[in-house]
Amino acid sequence: MLTAGVAVDKATLDFDKIFSYAVPDNFRNTIQRGSIVLVPFGAGSRPRLGIVLSLGDAPENGRLKEIIDVKNEDSVITDYTFSLIEHLKESTFCTWYEAVKTVVPYGALYKIKNGSLVRSLVRYRQTVYTARPFDEEKLKTDKQKKMYKALQGVWLTQQQRCRRADAGPSVLANLVKAGALTTGQEDKRTTAYSHIKKCRDDVELSPQQQKVYDDICRCEDSKPHLIYGVTSSGKSMVFIKLIKHALQSGQSAMVLVPEISLTPQMIRLVKEFFGDTVSVIHSRLSATERLLQYNKAVSGQSKVVVGTRSAVFTPLQNLGLIIIDEEHEKSFKSESAPRYSAVRVAYHIAQKTKARLVLASATPSVESFYLANQGYYHLHTMRQRYAGLPLPSVEIIDMSQQALTGDTGPVSGVILRYMAENLARGKQSIVMINRRGYSTVGICKECRRTLKCEDCSVNLVKHKTQNKLMCHYCGRSYPVTDTCPVCGGEISYSGFGTQHIEEYIQAALPSARIMRMDTDSVSHRDHEEMLEAFGKKEYDILIGTQMVAKGLDFEDVSLVCVLGIDSMLNYPGYNCNEQAFDLMTQVIGRAGRKNRGGKAVIQTYDGSNPIIGLAARQDYISFYKEEIAYRRLNVYPPFCTMVTVAFTHSSQTAAARDAGAFLQIIKDTAPKSKIPLVVLGPVPFDVAMVSRTYRWRLSIKCKNNKRFRQFLNRAMQAYLSDKRNKSSIYININPLQE
Repeated sequence: MLTAGVAVDKATLDFDKIFSYAVPDNFRNTIQRGSIVLVPFGAGSRPRLGIVLSLGDAPENGRLKEIIDVKNEDSVITDYTFSLIEHLKESTFCTWYEAVKTVVPYGALYKIKNGSLVRSLVRYRQTVYTARPFDEEKLKTDKQKKMYKALQGVWLTQQQRCRRADAGPSVLANLVKAGALTTGQEDKRTTAYSHIKKCRDDVELSPQQQKVYDDICRCEDSKPHLIYGVTSSGKSMVFIKLIKHALQSGQSAMVLVPEISLTPQMIRLVKEFFGDTVSVIHSRLSATERLLQYNKAVSGQSKVVVGTRSAVFTPLQNLGLIIIDEEHEKSFKSESAPRYSAVRVAYHIAQKTKARLVLASATPSVESFYLANQGYYHLHTMRQRYAGLPLPSVEIIDMSQQALTGDTGPVSGVILRYMAENLARGKQSIVMINRRGYSTVGICKECRRTLKCEDCSVNLVKHKTQNKLMCHYCGRSYPVTDTCPVCGGEISYSGFGTQHIEEYIQAALPSARIMRMDTDSVSHRDHEEMLEAFGKKEYDILIGTQMVAKGLDFEDVSLVCVLGIDSMLNYPGYNCNEQAFDLMTQVIGRAGRKNRGGKAVIQTYDGSNPIIGLAARQDYISFYKEEIAYRRLNVYPPFCTMVTVAFTHSSQTAAARDAGAFLQIIKDTAPKSKIPLVVLGPVPFDVAMVSRTYRWRLSIKCKNNKRFRQFLNRAMQAYLSDKRNKSSIYININPLQE
């Protein structure tokens, strides 16, 4: 009896495994590893979606349920993709199906309708034609002969063939009818980035860039490489040269960037050098486009993949190079299941495939820089900007001092003056404020209560454009009110986000053409088009959240302003200083990239804060020395791994009780297992309730190795097997905020 091992959708951790099903005879010749199947599941045998991970034989007397329906896709689960699925399952404590649908892009192509599988993703196909052996003497017209010759040895669409042979569709149809042509089906090409053509070939490196390139190419061991280069030092062209070297060696390459905001410029650069051999994978593509880009890489048509976090799973043939730009960025870490780090997955892939792993950043993560200094990574430094351009000058404006002069607006009068001068010179400015919306808090003047989301324990943010109060956690919106819902007192709105800053600067500089870029505005307009418009100088000032802070390269941006950084410096978490320093350093680096005289301004109420001073000097080394000393003293990463064990329930009492139950399991089992660890908590999360669900946590300091993960998995299974525990549980390795 042929059996299939199936990862089943919506399986929870307490009964998650690869389930065995019998394969009916009518599916024996069609089912394969990677097939999407419909299976009976649970006591009621209700139909449920699944993906086949294995096929094998079992004795005929085995009592197994039978698969109901089977659908196949071009992409199947190979040994390579299955190894990544296993890695995610083992290292992130997710379910099998969560791992599968993360690694392969077609897990949601079908839905269940009337007890069978129905395709939910439209796959656009087109007919292609090619010539077959045929006696040309039988061709009746010159147009038929021309068309037949045009199709020798190639597959072309009707439009391509008719254009090439200067003949109409009827000629094509008659040739097919006569047997001179044969037809086939192929995926219709998407328009994603197809307008960017190969137009560059030569790569000229500066002596600094050439040294880094040569040093990387000379290394023959498997250690990763870390490029620490100041902003605008020319790391991207080193990437291009490394990709060319990989392709010339018959290998393929992968380039990961942390956010979609950085993707368009990197895509343009890579496609200008490598053309149609490039696949692009990120979440803004439609499901169809993403699948086709994936299949293009699987089939070997693509030699280079550019994308965000999930692109790391693309199974390129003969992978020889993985580049991770801005490796310090938190966007490489997934905060939903599976909670993986793309950097760690890339390291796993590099070790498995012998590919060269290159990490790069102007502000490397503390963990990466520590490993480089300890000799676990090769360290390459680029201390000068390309072409000898100086780093921008940086000015700190202390608003507590400015207030004494009457300068109390959300944007200092000094900054407005600099913007006006920049505008008069025909230069562009970037303003970064890491809060979207208009006002960030509404408070009653009488009872002093703040307006909070009814479903989450967070303040509501006023969005003037939408005329709504919005929760940035659950997305729920409320009508704007000037009256306290509790006591009827007057509501006073304060704080500022991107919408408020846009309005304020527009009023101060009426002639300025301002573009706002945040998740509210980008959703209504293509991100790439917005950046392209700013690059063409259709706008003078770009105001945005973190998405304008990193990776962007515009030659006429000579002024950068940082607002609202104080909230990041005071955010709870051992890594808040690192995140604030990184953000300030990165956004400062957007100024003066192609000309001299770039200037950056940091507006703060804490002008003496040492982190702000270090960022203003672009002094990463001094920051690293202070930060690594703090982490060594308090035993934070890289001197341990931080693990959050989270418990969620509609009852706060139940969430707290169950967190305590898990702590007791650890206390009972850790001494016997001789696992060294430190457990903190249980405590509620900083945002204790989201979508009416209460959240409690344990924080564990440990060494993240296989032995610890096995111990933690046993503890989780013990928790799940105790029916007294009602809360959902998940585990997050090195969460973004602790």
